[in-house]
Amino acid sequence: MVAANAIVHERQDALKRHDNLLTPPPPPGSLLSQQIQQDLDTFGYDMTYLRRFLGQGTIMKEGPSVLQLGGSDPLQLQQACETLLEMTQRGYCDYTAVNLNCGCPSPKVAGKGCFGAALMQDPELVKDLVIAMHNGCRGQLPITVKCRIGTDEGYTFTRQGYQEMDEEKEYGNLYRFIETVASSGVVTDFQIHARIAVLSKNFSPADNRKVPTLKYEVVRRLVEDYPELTFSLNGGINTIVDAKAELEKCPKLAGIMIGRAWAANPWSFAMADEILYPPPSKNIKKHKNRLDVLKAYGKHADMEETIWDPLKVRRFITKAATPLFAGEPMGKKYRIALDEIAARPKKLQQQQQQKEKNLQEEPPISELILQAAMENLSQDVLLRTPQESFEMLYGNEIANNSSSSGQGQSSQKWIIQDWQQDRKKQDGFQRQ
Repeated sequence: MVAANAIVHERQDALKRHDNLLTPPPPPGSLLSQQIQQDLDTFGYDMTYLRRFLGQGTIMKEGPSVLQLGGSDPLQLQQACETLLEMTQRGYCDYTAVNLNCGCPSPKVAGKGCFGAALMQDPELVKDLVIAMHNGCRGQLPITVKCRIGTDEGYTFTRQGYQEMDEEKEYGNLYRFIETVASSGVVTDFQIHARIAVLSKNFSPADNRKVPTLKYEVVRRLVEDYPELTFSLNGGINTIVDAKAELEKCPKLAGIMIGRAWAANPWSFAMADEILYPPPSKNIKKHKNRLDVLKAYGKHADMEETIWDPLKVRRFITKAATPLFAGEPMGKKYRIALDEIAARPKKLQQQQQQKEKNLQEEPPISELILQAAMENLSQDVLLRTPQESFEMLYGNEIANNSSSSGQGQSSQKWIIQDWQQDRKKQDGFQRQ
């Protein structure tokens, strides 16, 4: 999620920086220098800083992707969407939809920020917000809404008390929210996390992902009550097997939304098209194995470091490649090697100041990432196909027609926990 006010303020600051020449320009003739000049000629401001919020890869199009915005001010959301269109025109991004966050329960967001899940308590405001976003996008991009099935507004949440709550009253509140937002004529697509958001207690986001009961049946009921709208189910679904089971229970669902489990172990979802939407399209380009993925990613990584200072972006680049071998033998050594690669620009800068080494003499980051993989991972792991990996993880469950509470689900849980710990560590480095 990107806060709309951050985009608006960054754009305003960019205009001020240009007017007052507050920032020194990059080296003349560099790719970044050329792009900045084109930004100034086209829109009158330097988009460099905005690209850290909205920018996408330049080597190849990322395909269908949605930008999620957070905010509660219609004007700021409209201006954020206008900025998005300008960035799209410059070729810095190519989003296929814009989503309004009405589901985040974080105290910083739903509390002090007064947006996220707190917006569910004011459906008329949400209606105004999505109309403003639609106007900011000039109707060129679909506007969607991510929300929960409700909040604890009007009562003090306890597990026992929630179990005894009138389910029709709870559904009535959700029904009114969907009805009001859809009446805007703008939103027809909703992604629903099938839990309430507890806002009245000092719940952490992690608590709000675990404590309130999951109620998939509420989302299925929405699917039946609103055939003219589309709904995707979110919450507690960690594997392709889970997703397939839910789609089979409710074929009218538009899709399944999976977040942390995919981020923690993306390769475990490499067979999603074949498993969930057979027969697979011949037009979809599939990577043969993870070595193939790293080679493709290396081209993107090299381009990013051509544009940006490795001192500033190296750790973000290696972070994206970290979970590719989650759960594999020697996967931890691979991650340690990436961590060392991430630290090299700063170390080399210090050595350069001492006239020992020069960052420009370093191999490209694509070579360093491939070397880390080749030195720490076996050929079997590197060259294993998506189908072979899927069968290793879920084969026993599928053969026994068992639920996903078995080996695949349990292994995925510890992989997610490991990823979350690593994420905290990486965030600590980035704040330094």
